[in-house]
Amino acid sequence: MHELGIATDIMGVVKRVADEHEAVRVGDIVVEVGLLAGVDKSSLEFCFEAITRGTGLEGAHLKVVEVKPRARCKACQREYEVRMDNFHCPHCESKDFELLIGSDISIKEVEVE
Repeated sequence: MHELGIATDIMGVVKRVADEHEAVRVGDIVVEVGLLAGVDKSSLEFCFEAITRGTGLEGAHLKVVEVKPRARCKACQREYEVRMDNFHCPHCESKDFELLIGSDISIKEVEVE
């Protein structure tokens, strides 16, 4: 379960942000997860909650926003939303594409008080 490792990395970044801002409390943490990143949203939320118990981040709420993959066809240069069951360009059927978004994990927002 690599979600535990991802949750641990998120916790480390959020701790640094909280320390930098001398925060007393951390509220919502918004994380974008690409659908091609291979992360189970529920498992990530569960792991984050479990590892923050008894720490300064206990009670912080991890909000996972799933990002649909988008690609640019190298043949016709059109951008399109990648279907999980078919990566071909819907315009020209080419299999040659550049993935633009949808495989990354990034922390977008950390609410601190």
